Amino acid sequence: MKLKFLSALLLGGCLCASAQGGYQDGVDNYNAGRLDVAKTILENTINNPSTDKAVSYYYLGSIDFKEGNLSGAKENFDKGVAANATFGMNYIGLGEVALKQGNKGAAEGFFKQALATDKKNTALVAEVARAYYNVDPVAYDKEIQKNLEKARKDSKNTESAVFLLQGDMKAATDPGEAAGLYEVAIEQSKAKGIVNREAYVKYANTYFRVAPKFAIQKLEELNELEPNSALAQRELAEKYYDNNQFGSACIQYGKYMANPNHFQKDEQRYAGLLFSAKEYDKSIEIANKVLAKDPDNEYMYRVLMLNKNAQQDYAGAEEAGRRLFSDPKANKISNDYILYGEALANQGKVDEAVVIYEKAIELNPDKPEILNDLSAVYEKAGMNDKAVETMKRYLDTGAGSTNDIVNMARRYSGLARSLEKGTPERAAAADEGVKYIDMAIAKVPNNGTVYRIKGEILLAKNDDNPSEEMAAAYEKMLELFNADPANREKYASSYRAADYLLGIYYYDKDKNKARTYINDYLTFSPDDEKAKALLDSLGE
Repeated sequence: MKLKFLSALLLGGCLCASAQGGYQDGVDNYNAGRLDVAKTILENTINNPSTDKAVSYYYLGSIDFKEGNLSGAKENFDKGVAANATFGMNYIGLGEVALKQGNKGAAEGFFKQALATDKKNTALVAEVARAYYNVDPVAYDKEIQKNLEKARKDSKNTESAVFLLQGDMKAATDPGEAAGLYEVAIEQSKAKGIVNREAYVKYANTYFRVAPKFAIQKLEELNELEPNSALAQRELAEKYYDNNQFGSACIQYGKYMANPNHFQKDEQRYAGLLFSAKEYDKSIEIANKVLAKDPDNEYMYRVLMLNKNAQQDYAGAEEAGRRLFSDPKANKISNDYILYGEALANQGKVDEAVVIYEKAIELNPDKPEILNDLSAVYEKAGMNDKAVETMKRYLDTGAGSTNDIVNMARRYSGLARSLEKGTPERAAAADEGVKYIDMAIAKVPNNGTVYRIKGEILLAKNDDNPSEEMAAAYEKMLELFNADPANREKYASSYRAADYLLGIYYYDKDKNKARTYINDYLTFSPDDEKAKALLDSLGE
């Protein structure tokens, strides 16, 4: 089940790498379309001894270009040329900027410089085609096709960069064909002993919409080939998550967390997944780790409330809730109110819980299910009239299930028992309960539990004195339960109640029946002296 809170959990948060790893992770994330992640990694690793600055500056410039910052792009491409004048991609970047500025002549000059750095590198020819495509795929279609054809011819149709660009050109309109082109790029690279991470990820991202199983299999293959790649780890974790494979996603995120180039928002998702996997202690550990760095992180207080409530540590859940609710900038969602209200209600702080739930309803009038939760809080507080009133508001929205109708009957049963015996008000409340339980019986006529509830309501109506209607309800319950011998153990308390009450009901009407029911009752409660005395009084 994909819990609704998870999407809210990931609406925002600090984007900062937990530690610095290689610049290649930045390159990989750029190629996967994760520009914000790529930029952070590339900037944080630019001065690392192992960083190829010419490469990093090229990708930083490309990010600026995609974001419309042409001056920033040119500055980074110039830095790349200064770092290594033999790396042709920065000249292509400068050409792309010139082309975007309307200076095609200057652009062609930069492209020539790029190709001159390595005349045998057909990937550079394909990247010139990409530069034209990035600026205007319609206006420069002739130039795009010319360079692609040259790259194909010079490489004898083995240049993977050609197939990558062609896949990108088809991705939006024909994902199936695009995935096929990416697969060709993978295989052409593989033939040269190269793992084309970009092609793997683009294949998965494109084909996931068509056939998620095959997309995931391709990423699993990439992880086998590149077990230390942050991109490979994260992409597989994401696809597991998007395909509702939360257990696999949780395990994969755990591996990814060990990579130095993971991000805080990844830790947030991991904490949420751990919760959904019922790994509450581990989820709390990750949430506290994030809060140590980012003490105002509303998402992690939300995770703490979820975990603490699940562990029935309501004081801990309340503490997390107070932290969240004390932050005026926090973007609180309806589930926050429910979790906080639940924590308060389970500690007997009903007045506070009611205020929180009522605020949740005020802020979320389109979420009638909150009325259901508030009704349960009122019932727990013994405020039976409020419980009934609120549950009725909920059912009047048309959102109720059969179980909700049953709960409404129970609310009326509770209200009836809270009223003085012998009063019209008590009888009226019980009658309303019968009305709702009969609605449930119409929906699930072979469910013994609804007949037990009906018997309880009728008992309350008759001031705890067994009646003919009550007897009929309990006998129907026993008939349905007896269809499965395992129910005697499963519903032992229901059998005890029915047997005892039916024994009393039939005491003056049918001694044989009364004796049968009391005897059966004693099989569940053999030490009940009152029942033994009742049985003795019935005689042989």
